[in-house]
Amino acid sequence: MTETIFVVFIILIIILIGFVFYSNFQEASIREHKKILRDRQVVELAHRLSAWPELECSVGETTEFVCLDITKLMVLGEFINKSRQKHAYAFKYYFDLLRNSRITVTEIYPSHTQTLGEDYWILYDNPGVTPVTDIIRVPVNLYNPLTEIRAFGIMEILMYE
Repeated sequence: MTETIFVVFIILIIILIGFVFYSNFQEASIREHKKILRDRQVVELAHRLSAWPELECSVGETTEFVCLDITKLMVLGEFINKSRQKHAYAFKYYFDLLRNSRITVTEIYPSHTQTLGEDYWILYDNPGVTPVTDIIRVPVNLYNPLTEIRAFGIMEILMYE
């Protein structure tokens, strides 16, 4: 009788250890899957942003592929930040699209002084608790219709939890 109880006890311990290893494996798998989905959301967001009519370059009646208008970029960034302070409808609209993220555009060529408002713009900044994905960098063309200068830039997107 004692041997049978001992064998059953050992079998239960083996089953419990197996269950713990299996649950740890599943947890790691779920965490990896969540990271892949989050990265996919960031890439989709970057793709959507590069084609926003609020930001796209337009010369005459034609639009250019992955081109951001610098004046529109400055005005939209300022508009979103002002509406965020007032908790206005506009911020809620953009929050539904962008969630907790930070979106910056930096002019790389011909200038790279990193001066805010001149060649570095914060389009959207609504920080969350912690950054949960790497910064996604998307190359973009920049166009300033006031000076008619074209430039090359990088749009950086960081998603928060």
